[in-house]
Amino acid sequence: MTYGRGRAEQFRSYPTLGSLINFVPPVFCLYLLSLVLVGIVGPVLLLPLALYFLIVLVDAASLAISGGILRAIGAIPLIILTHILYGVGFWRGLFTKLRCPGERAPTEVVIESVPVDKTENTRAK
Repeated sequence: MTYGRGRAEQFRSYPTLGSLINFVPPVFCLYLLSLVLVGIVGPVLLLPLALYFLIVLVDAASLAISGGILRAIGAIPLIILTHILYGVGFWRGLFTKLRCPGERAPTEVVIESVPVDKTENTRAK
């Protein structure tokens, strides 16, 4: 969701025609929501959903070649969830207030160092 929100904020700040592909998951979310709200589902309305599942299955088949069939099957719900959460996050990012980098809360970074015993290094040589 955060990735989708960030993409939407980036699009709002720097809109380009190349960014239009980022609208596919949010429009897919609207499509899924419309299927739920309408309740009357005909074969024509389900055609895009069937095409989507076919594409996801092809993607899973390509994953099965390198990762095995069980991992590919396990990845299917995660692929779908990724698309839905990206779309929801994108919609959120379209309607949130944009903040300048100076307005964001500073992030504290702590760097730890580990002392090195020089006698161990000389014995290993």
